[in-house]
Amino acid sequence: MSQLRQKMIRLMEREHYAQKTIKSYVSTVAQYAKFHGKCPSELDDIHIGQYLDHLCESRVSTSTLNITHSALRWFYSRVMKRAWNDQVFRRPRREKRLPQVLSPEEVKALIHNTNNLKHYALLMLLYSSGLRPGEVTKIRTSDIDAERMMLRVRQGKGYKDRYTIISPICLQVLRRYWKVYRPKGGWLFEGIIQGEPYSVRSLQELFRRARQKAGIRKHVSPHSLRHSFATHLLEEGVDTLTIKELLGHKQLQTTAVYLHVRQSRLTKLENPLDRIWS
Repeated sequence: MSQLRQKMIRLMEREHYAQKTIKSYVSTVAQYAKFHGKCPSELDDIHIGQYLDHLCESRVSTSTLNITHSALRWFYSRVMKRAWNDQVFRRPRREKRLPQVLSPEEVKALIHNTNNLKHYALLMLLYSSGLRPGEVTKIRTSDIDAERMMLRVRQGKGYKDRYTIISPICLQVLRRYWKVYRPKGGWLFEGIIQGEPYSVRSLQELFRRARQKAGIRKHVSPHSLRHSFATHLLEEGVDTLTIKELLGHKQLQTTAVYLHVRQSRLTKLENPLDRIWS
């Protein structure tokens, strides 16, 4: 490992960046250096522009462009102590896509089409508490407050703790699951290796199988259960500020996206064609 890469990793770890972010940024800078065949310390704004143009011509996603922009900006401003030219290298416009949401019936079908009690309980908790995939796999048994019907999420996105709700039905399922599996090491959902938490990759795979068995053709992932949780709460009349706190969003604007996918407001509208055709 080069000294420059070690310095970048050390600085990011010192600033408490997530390991996933560190890996992504380091990989992005490495790809940029490989494209030019030189050490990134030897490259200037012209090379940055050439690489960004190359990515645009290759029609990479807006997400990839944004990650590249963030990684290179961080590298040159923090590691190389060079000013980043915001006038020349503006952040790409993000695509405004609405989240894919499952109906309550699809959620129920998905959970019912699991292979065993552990998978059943895992997907049920993922939906009933609006968790991220990486959060549900790291839940500890001590995080469940059965008296208050609350669930503590430790160090979620942005290294923030929060509380969210847990369903009484889900709690019953979790108790049945606990009696059968008796997980060790404090984790609620144990992985293949005893004492280790369930992996996100395994969660993605069990979700894929359940989706196929349920006959759901929507392009959804485990994270879609979190989107569905928020949307269904909105449709039941829960205010966005409460949902924001349950999801652990930093800004209300992030939560407001679910206003565009809820059905209750739209299904009550009378179609103008029906009005003029009657």
